[in-house]
Amino acid sequence: MKNSITVDDELIKKLQRLALIEINENEAKLLKDDISKILAFFDKINELNLDNVEPLFHPIPTGKLRKDEIIKPLSRDEALSNVKRKENGYIIGPSTVGE
Repeated sequence: MKNSITVDDELIKKLQRLALIEINENEAKLLKDDISKILAFFDKINELNLDNVEPLFHPIPTGKLRKDEIIKPLSRDEALSNVKRKENGYIIGPSTVGE
């Protein structure tokens, strides 16, 4: 199954607009060539016969997971005990807007 995407100047302009980038003519040509090669590679992958291949949900073994155990949460005082700046039971963070 061949891909139905045509890599033309219109597609490159659309990608440029969506990515919010500016590229010159030379970069556009290189990008067009690269995208064409990538899509051709996907076409090659799509030609593979995978009828007798089991799906891999985890291609690598997963680590041992810990048990989900309920533990006593920190009290408000314990949680605030190491905080540098606090006021009325709330943590005061750094200002993100001019003071």
